[in-house]
Amino acid sequence: MHAVDKIKPYPAASAPLPLAVDLDGTLVATDTLHEGLVAALMHAPTSVPSLLRSLPQGRAAFKRRVSRQMPADATSLPVRQNFLDWLRVEHAAGRELHLVTAADQSIADAVAAHVGLFRSATGSDGTRNLRSEEKAQFLQNAFPGGFAYAGDSHQDLPVFAAAQDIVLVNASPSTAAAARAINPRIIAEFPPQADRLRTWIGALRIHQWSKNVLVLVPLALGHKLGDPTAIIHSLLGMLLLGLAASGTYLLNDLSDLVSDRAHRTKRFRAIAAGRIAPLHALAAAIGLIVLALVLPLLFRPMLTVAILGYCSLSLLYSGVLKRIALIDTLTIAALFTIRLSLGVELADVPYSPWLIAFAGFFFFSLALAKRHCELMEARAAGGTAVARRGWEVEDWPLTLGFGAAAGIGALQIIILYVADDALPSRMYEHPAWLYVAPGAVAVWLMRIWLRAHRRLLRDDPVVFALRDPWSWAIGSVVVVAIVLAL
Repeated sequence: MHAVDKIKPYPAASAPLPLAVDLDGTLVATDTLHEGLVAALMHAPTSVPSLLRSLPQGRAAFKRRVSRQMPADATSLPVRQNFLDWLRVEHAAGRELHLVTAADQSIADAVAAHVGLFRSATGSDGTRNLRSEEKAQFLQNAFPGGFAYAGDSHQDLPVFAAAQDIVLVNASPSTAAAARAINPRIIAEFPPQADRLRTWIGALRIHQWSKNVLVLVPLALGHKLGDPTAIIHSLLGMLLLGLAASGTYLLNDLSDLVSDRAHRTKRFRAIAAGRIAPLHALAAAIGLIVLALVLPLLFRPMLTVAILGYCSLSLLYSGVLKRIALIDTLTIAALFTIRLSLGVELADVPYSPWLIAFAGFFFFSLALAKRHCELMEARAAGGTAVARRGWEVEDWPLTLGFGAAAGIGALQIIILYVADDALPSRMYEHPAWLYVAPGAVAVWLMRIWLRAHRRLLRDDPVVFALRDPWSWAIGSVVVVAIVLAL
């Protein structure tokens, strides 16, 4: 139900009570203290010990120390727009609005100045932690004639009890029920909108797990499809690699929180939009990565080392390497090649220099295709560079040249493998069919590069292939050719 459906207008004859508005979780869809802590952990870890040393002085002192170390950017905080629109209507109708929050006073002042609707802004002052009973007492003293209050959490229940009227904003069902039992005069309600399960699935990038199908390639090429142990280990490896990757995605989103909120589309991501609390995301990231590192010790300890290397390289890419031209695409190629190497380890087949060499060139070409598409889009839009990357628009001939050369190199490796390894090995009764593979791969690569040059390659090429019917058709041709060769 839309929030407007639950608003009860005041009688025209009575003046509206002043409305005290909470900040964290109410006006903004996040917790500013948690964001400051996570920002300190991600960007200034050496400051964390000094922050923790302020904890014995009390929660208010801790908040002040965090806010000074990592000041909140009021302009980028995710505001609950439907609630803010309602506040503007109330303000225009003559209601006094006051921001009263447990966040530090500096944050309250910054948000109030940015929003421009509040007559006053009061927050914790380094000594007094303005929440729960403390906030209720403050409001009763400040507004002896009565007040209305807008809040969201169980900590607000004492304030709801002291208020004459209340507004529920994003309150959980249990909080809403408790608030109604305490004070039934609810003048407006803005219920939660997000589907929690869908929100987490999106934040964990479950769809990106499709890339881990590469772990199964050595299982097929090594003729281990009849080995139950190899199959189980490979499937478990896919799952654990997916968990680790999801953990790194969460850490990347936390690290890029401020810049994501300034981005045209990334500002809608779950953490940036405030649908997932930063501390919850950090705890989930750590839990997923630890789980992915510990479980392999039970059946394949070497997998722990490989996943640790994957996570380290992935985080290094997110933090530094993605901003360095060419190194960024080489790193992406390495991450895909690691997936194949994991498959070799899990299937317990000999390492093939042909496969690893092919993977390196092939995925380097695909990474350059994606970057080439981005450069062509920026060029068409009249830009000069790709945001937060080391590439300039005029570099597009380089991505085209290097990418095409890497693709041709990958094709040459397949042809040499068939001629110099597969044919003499006598593993295949009809090895001539294997020559279909490089032809099919060449057709697919040309299609990818054509789409990239025409600015149509919006997804990661591997993810695109898993959704594209033509890619499945070309892949089926390769599979049929290999079966006929056996």
